[in-house]
Amino acid sequence: MKIRMHPFRKYLLFLLVFTASACSDKPSDRPDAVIAKKNKPEYPHILQKALDAHGSSAHWQTFYSLEYDLTTTLGKEKKEHQLIDLKSRKVRISGSSYTIGFDGEDVWVTPDKVAFAQMPPRFYHNLVFYFFAMPFVLADPGINYEDLGEREIEGKRYLALKVSFQKGVGDADGDLYIAHFNPETFQLEVLLYTVTYFSGEKHENYNVLVYNEWQQVNGLTVPKVMTGHKYEADSIREVRYRAEFSNVDLSDKQADASLFLRPAGAEIDSLKKQ
Repeated sequence: MKIRMHPFRKYLLFLLVFTASACSDKPSDRPDAVIAKKNKPEYPHILQKALDAHGSSAHWQTFYSLEYDLTTTLGKEKKEHQLIDLKSRKVRISGSSYTIGFDGEDVWVTPDKVAFAQMPPRFYHNLVFYFFAMPFVLADPGINYEDLGEREIEGKRYLALKVSFQKGVGDADGDLYIAHFNPETFQLEVLLYTVTYFSGEKHENYNVLVYNEWQQVNGLTVPKVMTGHKYEADSIREVRYRAEFSNVDLSDKQADASLFLRPAGAEIDSLKKQ
């Protein structure tokens, strides 16, 4: 026997099904939304404020490549052009007598390592970029944070964040950083850092980098001039090197992958074995 449903009951059934469907379709109940919430990075409050002050981590992540002209006294007075793929962190550095590249695995230099005699190319290849890309690179995976609260350097008050790295992150996972932010603007002003690449031993004998001038590029606040100094007894000492950045370009286009490939005859600078 065929049962006929009363029109009102049909309408009521439809309403119940529609309501249940609408409720289950709320963004907070969808599996992909739950996963997104779980995967959303959580940074210390001070770092989040600093990222926002410099243009926001979300905006930084919209860019695929970075390049700039660098005038620096690292080693000796020189000018370079540096190109970085921001997603893979591949690098190409062009100087007057050498080219250094990182293809994702090896650091190469042409015509040979003698042409770049200031320091090991493997150590240098991302050194300047990492300092330039502060504080955004402090939001990379594999980083540990310690909020140090207020600290003073030469009588000036800062909000300080200590950074260390999980084992296997980068070529020198024993490095330490203490970023000092302006307590009113949350802009980065001073960075203490250690170098463990050569010894492999963790220590707290810091050098200091001072961010002297900033510039606005595509909605981000990035360095224009920074100076490296000796650091002794909580005091900033004499200048060790200076770096100035010009013609900075942040692009939402990926750099040509062939630029990072090792050319024939280039010499590889292997990672120093600790």
